[in-house]
Amino acid sequence: MRFYLPVLLSFVFCLVTANGVVGQTSRELLNDVSLVPPIGKEIALDGVFRNHHGQDTTLRKTLQDKPAVLCLVYFECPMLCKLAADGLVRSLAEVKANAGTDFQAILVSFDPRDTPEKATASLKQLVRRYARPGTEQGWHCLTGNETSIEALTSSLGYHYVWDEETKQFAHPAGVFLLSPQGVITDCLNGVEFPEVKLAAAIESARLGTVAEVSDADGPTSFLRCYVYDPTTGKFGSAVQWTVRVLGIATVLALVFGVTTLIRRDRLTREI
Repeated sequence: MRFYLPVLLSFVFCLVTANGVVGQTSRELLNDVSLVPPIGKEIALDGVFRNHHGQDTTLRKTLQDKPAVLCLVYFECPMLCKLAADGLVRSLAEVKANAGTDFQAILVSFDPRDTPEKATASLKQLVRRYARPGTEQGWHCLTGNETSIEALTSSLGYHYVWDEETKQFAHPAGVFLLSPQGVITDCLNGVEFPEVKLAAAIESARLGTVAEVSDADGPTSFLRCYVYDPTTGKFGSAVQWTVRVLGIATVLALVFGVTTLIRRDRLTREI
């Protein structure tokens, strides 16, 4: 048993150094990802998109003179988009205002390869989770071509990049609040949107009241770099460090256990 301790200590060293290599990310790619919405400015409303029926439409038509909650996604996203969409529908389900009657809930894909069929599948899930009969017309999942997408994302200050190695997008997360005229009144950063805050933001959007301080002024880089890292297809540094620490703690516990057994073995021999 005396030989186990050096082996376990060597394993600890390998675990630390290996995790350090695995945890490295392409900062050059992530540095191009940001969310800097021009609060108080009108977005690109007239680009042609397709609704889940495959019919051409525009954001101006989709607003229907109502305020809107707008979320940019791509339907093949393995993590961040799903978290944002889930957080949005979960919070809207707690808000008193109804989609369709009081506001529009709009998800637009920034991947030109997404199709109305994918939009339909996502829309069905959202409506099912929202669980308010008669509000189906207030939910919209749109797809578009590169020109329309570029015009919209640029007007929103939403910057994302394609990672050729992992075949995924690196992108920020958040939702935009739009007035009935298509003006950005606020932006809530992240994937969780507190009910009270979201309800107040929707009401402000209805009134056309522009937020003085936006969530987008906060820790966008936290979500961009640490929630999910598309450059590796793995969770980012925060989770990696947690796994690393837990792994080391496990090994140290094993070291302690083996050391205790060695001492007991020696005491037994002496007796």
